Amino acid sequence: GGSKVIFQRLNRTDPERIFMVMRSNEASSADDAVALETNSDSIDGVRVRQPDTGLLHTFIGISDAAIASGSYGLIQVYGYRSTSRVFQTNTSIDTGVVITPVAGAAYVQSFASSNVPYGVLLETIVSSSVSNTVSRKIFIRAM
Repeated sequence: GGSKVIFQRLNRTDPERIFMVMRSNEASSADDAVALETNSDSIDGVRVRQPDTGLLHTFIGISDAAIASGSYGLIQVYGYRSTSRVFQTNTSIDTGVVITPVAGAAYVQSFASSNVPYGVLLETIVSSSVSNTVSRKIFIRAM
């Protein structure tokens, strides 16, 4: 069977969000960036892993909760997300900055001209002397 798409019921107080049920080929934590599996032996449109170098366009979304390798879980592919792993460095990043996945990493970062945009940051990140990831609000457009 293929992956299953889950649409949140519309109401006035909750933002619209879309999830897909996908199988993890690598263990992932909640809020991790994930991409479609591109290893030729595992390509089935259902499996996901961390984004790979040169294949950032296969980014599919953010894992909603931890997923063990070989298990199925929810991947948010569209809409507002109150938590996400975002890279923080020694530069302040303003709300509204475009975000993109990072090769070989479980986080997203502010947009670089050579990358494909997949959403926007909805919460400011202050400058830090230590590079790290922080949980921030984002809007995902990975569909």
